Amino acid sequence: MTDTKPQLNYVFDDFADMFVELGAFGTPSELHGLLTGQLAAGVRADAEAWLAMVVAHLDVQAIEDDDDKAELVVLYDMVLEQLTEADFGLQLLLPEDDAELAGRAESLGAWCTGFLSGFGLGFDRSKQKLSSEITDAMEDLANIAQVSFNAEDEDLTEDSAEISYVELVEYVRLAAMMVFAEFNLLAESGPQKVPQQLH
Repeated sequence: MTDTKPQLNYVFDDFADMFVELGAFGTPSELHGLLTGQLAAGVRADAEAWLAMVVAHLDVQAIEDDDDKAELVVLYDMVLEQLTEADFGLQLLLPEDDAELAGRAESLGAWCTGFLSGFGLGFDRSKQKLSSEITDAMEDLANIAQVSFNAEDEDLTEDSAEISYVELVEYVRLAAMMVFAEFNLLAESGPQKVPQQLH
C-alpha cells in the first residue's frame, strides 16, 4: 500500500485509545485478527478499501483524523509484511504482558474470532479448498476463542496459567502463518478484492 517500509509502534493500548475516541464497536485484537484472516484468504485492499472495511467493522461513521488513518494503513502494511517475510515474524495485536491475564485471554479470543470471520469472508469456496491441516487449525482457533482463565480455578496456578497463555498465543500465531502460506503461495498472481459484506 505504501512505498516505504512500515514504521509503527505496535502497541495495543494506542489502538485501544483510538477506538475509544472513535466510539468504536470491537477491539484492536479483533480488527487485527480480521485483517490477518482476510490476508490469509488471499484478499488484498488499497488504503481506501481497507479504511472503509475498518469503518464498517468498527461501526463508526467515519475516521476523520489523518493520523488515525495513517496508523491504520501502516498497520495493514506491517501485517502483510510480517506474513510475507520468511522469518515467521507475525505479531498478534494483544495487550501488553503486564495486563491482567483474564483480559489478555479475552483479547486472544477476540483475535481468533476476528481471524475466523476475516478468513470466512475472504475464502472463495468455488476456487479454494481446505486441507485437513487447515480445517483442524480453524477448529482449534474456534476453541481458543472460547478460552478463559479463571482466577478461582484451584488447579491453575498463576505461573501455569501464564505458560498456557503464552503457548496458546504462539500456537495461534503459527496457525495464522500456516493458513497464509497455504492460500497465498499460489495466489500472489491473482489476489481477491476485499469483500463488500463485512458483518
